[in-house]
Amino acid sequence: MGAGEGLFRNRRYARIWLVGLLTALVRWLEMLALGLWALDETGSPALVAALVILRFLPMALAGPALGGLADRAEPVRLLRLALLLVLLVSLAMWALFIAGLATYPMVALAAFASGIFWASDLPIRRKIVGEAVEPARLAQAMALDGATSNGMRMAGPLFGGLLYGAAGAEGIYALAACAYAAAFIVALTLAREPAAETARDASEGGALAALAHAWASPDARRILLVTVAFNLWGFPYLAMVPVIGRESLGLSPGVVGAITSIEGLFALLGAFAVARFARPSGWRRLYVGATGLLFLVIFAMGALTSLPALVIGLALGGACTSAFGAMQATLIYQVAPPSMRGRYLGLMTLAIGAGALGFLNVGLTAELVGAERALILLGLEGLIPLLLIARGWRALRSGPPGSGA
Repeated sequence: MGAGEGLFRNRRYARIWLVGLLTALVRWLEMLALGLWALDETGSPALVAALVILRFLPMALAGPALGGLADRAEPVRLLRLALLLVLLVSLAMWALFIAGLATYPMVALAAFASGIFWASDLPIRRKIVGEAVEPARLAQAMALDGATSNGMRMAGPLFGGLLYGAAGAEGIYALAACAYAAAFIVALTLAREPAAETARDASEGGALAALAHAWASPDARRILLVTVAFNLWGFPYLAMVPVIGRESLGLSPGVVGAITSIEGLFALLGAFAVARFARPSGWRRLYVGATGLLFLVIFAMGALTSLPALVIGLALGGACTSAFGAMQATLIYQVAPPSMRGRYLGLMTLAIGAGALGFLNVGLTAELVGAERALILLGLEGLIPLLLIARGWRALRSGPPGSGA
């Protein structure tokens, strides 16, 4: 961890990292715990998936616009406003549950509001991360930031399942409010970054101009398309874990949370491995290879439904997701012109927003054919487009980042 210690001596990086840690804890805790609540409340896998869809939808709706704002306005101020929004939402939901007035539509609305905050993470908070370190340490900084999120993917479900079983949804929102309040206080200590001002002054055009610019680059286009494929057919498999755990395997909420935390544990280990061993010449191969392996893992989890298959699948899935996530942010930031980094990251957020359709797909499929068969179809649906995207991508075989088509 010597490399990480060097990064943490950078006070700006350390503070924005801490904001990421606190907010990631809430993200993964809520995703599992509120999925369990929705399943208990409605008994519908589709409505469980709908809560995740509503968190992803703002990425497609607001990601590019937030990226444009990050190139023109002060990102730290935008981050503070976003944190204040989710803090108020969590406090309101906590009060509604305490009063016994909360309903599924209210939780769904809160999930959408939280999604607006998560739409800001890549174009705003990750942009601050990139600006806080020198270019030579970009991949390392992104990987360690991703490792933090992955660590919370381990801790969040574990504590989310236990907390939901002990204190219900009101306990989830109370913890969320405390974490968001702490993150907001840390964000208040972040100063403006003078180096970012030049890039904002030099920026031209809006989200459509950034999209045209990125689409004209075969490299940037493929980077974005791999993210679309991952979020349509890869990441949504996690929405079926509570369903398989509770309905197919008969596990308790605490056990489901503990098992789900295995995915976060291996994502954490994978992110540290990426930070330590990944080299620029292999970034794209790692990006595509991890995505393809995840699709195969998802297929196997559905075909071999059992507790061991679920545990092993989550472990491998976590490792694949961590490699994908670290390379996703690194590659798009690296290929973006300095004056358009916020908008390129906004485009990446738009690509991540494809997850809304992905969760809708897996939720409806599970309603029709069951969660296990839904995973089998999900894995198969992802492999073919990934192979088409990778076909002819010269940079997969040779060349440093930023070269090749």
